[in-house]
Amino acid sequence: MGELLTQGCDFLKNKPYSLSVVITAVNETKSLKDNVDVLLKTCDKNDLKEIIIVLSKKASGECLETVKDIKNSSSTVPLVSFFQEEPGLGRAIHEAMKRATGSHVVYLTADGDTDPYLVENMVKLSKKNPRAVVLASRWVKGGGFEGYGFFNRLLNRIFNLIVQILYLTRLSDLTYAYRLAPTDLSLSVKWDSASSSVGLETNLRMLRLGYEFIELPAVWRVRQEGKSSNSFLNKLGYLRYVFSVRFSSIKSNLSTNESEQAK
Repeated sequence: MGELLTQGCDFLKNKPYSLSVVITAVNETKSLKDNVDVLLKTCDKNDLKEIIIVLSKKASGECLETVKDIKNSSSTVPLVSFFQEEPGLGRAIHEAMKRATGSHVVYLTADGDTDPYLVENMVKLSKKNPRAVVLASRWVKGGGFEGYGFFNRLLNRIFNLIVQILYLTRLSDLTYAYRLAPTDLSLSVKWDSASSSVGLETNLRMLRLGYEFIELPAVWRVRQEGKSSNSFLNKLGYLRYVFSVRFSSIKSNLSTNESEQAK
């Protein structure tokens, strides 16, 4: 664990900065293509190592055709796709990140609620702070919600305030899974959740391990395609990780491989 934290700027001493982009998809078409188009338009091609699309086994035929079309039209940046092996959003993201070959990795949803235009600024911050986790926040100045509803915003704010108090942190949006981080740090923590709570879970584990975080404003927008599976009951499951991670030993937050090396 100590080596992970002390590499600093030497982390990129013998290799260039490179970004792997992970996108999960089920039945998205236009919004999926829009995500890829924005990335190719706004990001430096020298920074983009690859775009990895992980598909649900329930992916629609239209979604599969869209992925095929994107592959045929994208020649500047490698684009790969595969079907997730284990069920659940959390498993899909983890499987894709284990395939990432870039020095850094960022996760986007295909439905449009993670603003792809933000990646350009995330990369700029990341290059200045290569060992930091760059976390998008809807609660810092310049961030916000569009189409989320007053009640959902209120619950999200209360939940994040509880997290801030329990973890003694100023980070304002640890429930948000939209982050860009060094690939090795992303994989150094335990990934337990199979649902959308995986973002909160892994953010909290990184925080407990002392990893540096930098926030930047982001605007969350209601999904453009498909139907959300993040029900109210599923959101209540987030509480499990808030307390289990907070009151577990620090080393228990490491992945199996990192935990063995730390012994």
